[in-house]
Amino acid sequence: MSDIKTNRKREPKIIFPTQIIEKKYVGELKGYYVENTNCYNVLPFDDTANLNENKIYPIGFILPINPFRFVDKEIASQIQYLKLEEPATPNDIVSKIQQALQNHTEDKYFYGEDYRTEASNFCEIYAVTLDHELALNNDVDVKTKLKAALRFDRMKSWIKEVFIKGLYLHPDGKFVLQARWEYIIHERSAVVGYWEDDELHFVQLGSRRECKQDKYSLKLDVFSRNTGILESDIMLKKGAMFIGCGSVGSLFALELAKAGIGRFLLIDNDIFGYHNICRHQCGVYDVGRYKTDALKERILQVNPYAEVVTKNMTVQDVPVTELVEFCDKNTIVIGGADNREGDLYANNIAQQIEMPFMSIGCWERAFAGEIFYCLPSNMPNYRDFMEVSGLLSARVSQNRRFYTTEEELEKISFEPGISADINFVTIIAVKMALDILNTDNENYTQRLLPYLTQYTLVCNTNNKQIGGETAEIFSYPLQVTTSIIVPYSKQ
Repeated sequence: MSDIKTNRKREPKIIFPTQIIEKKYVGELKGYYVENTNCYNVLPFDDTANLNENKIYPIGFILPINPFRFVDKEIASQIQYLKLEEPATPNDIVSKIQQALQNHTEDKYFYGEDYRTEASNFCEIYAVTLDHELALNNDVDVKTKLKAALRFDRMKSWIKEVFIKGLYLHPDGKFVLQARWEYIIHERSAVVGYWEDDELHFVQLGSRRECKQDKYSLKLDVFSRNTGILESDIMLKKGAMFIGCGSVGSLFALELAKAGIGRFLLIDNDIFGYHNICRHQCGVYDVGRYKTDALKERILQVNPYAEVVTKNMTVQDVPVTELVEFCDKNTIVIGGADNREGDLYANNIAQQIEMPFMSIGCWERAFAGEIFYCLPSNMPNYRDFMEVSGLLSARVSQNRRFYTTEEELEKISFEPGISADINFVTIIAVKMALDILNTDNENYTQRLLPYLTQYTLVCNTNNKQIGGETAEIFSYPLQVTTSIIVPYSKQ
């Protein structure tokens, strides 16, 4: 008995965006089908959604009428058949329609052959309503008009051939043409939707089973668990500019995307390699790509409507006009470069445009990390911090972006630490960034900003075997400092 339950196919289910209902959409559906769960995921299809076309494919379509309604045997018994050769040419159709009209009386209707097949490489569409004046035009291309009648102009890739089976005159005065479409996609898993009495239905063609429907709205559903904590309407207007898209920047960006941030500017000239996989949010299939492009794809998997701009260059090579164009008071600058000089340059941009700024860096082996932030005014900035920090910071700098070549970098001995340690430091910085982005939101409750100072040290371990003598400045593992004050520099 247990084996039967295990092998039984799950009820077909289709997950689709609410915009299909709102627009009463007719046309092709794109997304993907998960066979072992028997689930269809229809992805957003409007022009503002940023989707990876290489990872989605046609999974079905929606028709304006019920394509199965005219298979009813009761209807078939009330009509007289008018059979056509298969496949029929446009002239054959016109000739037969004209003959049907000449023989037509009020009590005689014409119907096509009741065609059924179990062949997996055919999908059956049983009825298409066409205006008879259109069909009587001797110049009509029946295939073209047939597609247009069902709004198949967006679905040409599906149709390989059309076979006309027959026609009849429906009591409403329109001809119904019965046809069979042979599809390029030879899948019984295709799903067909149709509108009937303003209700949307979906049927899995292979099993002829009605699909359970699950509608979603990206804004309401993707970020619904944030409601009451983070307001989606506010967060979607916020932006973040990332200087560096490595282990820190990739995690930071994805967490902000999950929090609902709607705008991203990613700046990094580095290429993702196998040695990055153990610490980065991207993986094997991203090797050889710019880190910015790989990260952009990950962000859009969270929110396809996010605005993501990439600059595959060093931050100082990006024209300031382009930075100014993207940034505003609702944007935070995240310095995650692998050197202080990169973060200092980013801080200068933030000061110029009057934006908040954060710098996140890890110490050797990521036994600890540091977080610095400053608001646009009335606070010491990152230049002040660099001039007064002295020996307090043990942040490791590769100087990659400004002072070294790829060949020189290979000679540098640097142990950046494991992902878990880097992520612990980064997550605390993410929480502080959310506080900073919501300083003007009276409905938001600050988490960390009231308790942490401008310069925060985060300890993963105070074991000297990992952190050396510097590790002794921490009293215990996982310590987060709350008392370090950054003064203004004397300059």
